[in-house]
Amino acid sequence: MNTGKVVANAGSHRILYALSFGSCTSKELKNIVGAINSLARFDGEYMERLVSNGFVKRFGEGWLLTPSGEEKLEELGPARGVRRRNGQKHQLLMDRPNYDPKMDMPPPMRPGAEDFLKYPSRVGNYLYYRDGRVEQVKGE
Repeated sequence: MNTGKVVANAGSHRILYALSFGSCTSKELKNIVGAINSLARFDGEYMERLVSNGFVKRFGEGWLLTPSGEEKLEELGPARGVRRRNGQKHQLLMDRPNYDPKMDMPPPMRPGAEDFLKYPSRVGNYLYYRDGRVEQVKGE
């Protein structure tokens, strides 16, 4: 993605929109954009371009939107895919469905899959059963 030219609904647009809620770290912004590269590469590819255009600036461990970034965001409008979670100021995530494991059915059991439980284990001349019995093998 070319982050030199900020366009509506691009990763750079989502970054600017996320920063309009307040300061965010690179890790939070990387999750918002959905980038799979490392934080260092993300800072080099996305954030450095926005810094060179004067849209964002570093603030401690996080990033802030500059006045020219606010103007660009007013021009573009709100970005899709970014929302505040539970009203918290700095936690921004992409909209994704919530996974509920209770809704999943247990895996189907194949007939005969647990037949091995009724057979003993043999170690040397002894048979070890699951209920604790031990029998010596005779006749060998």
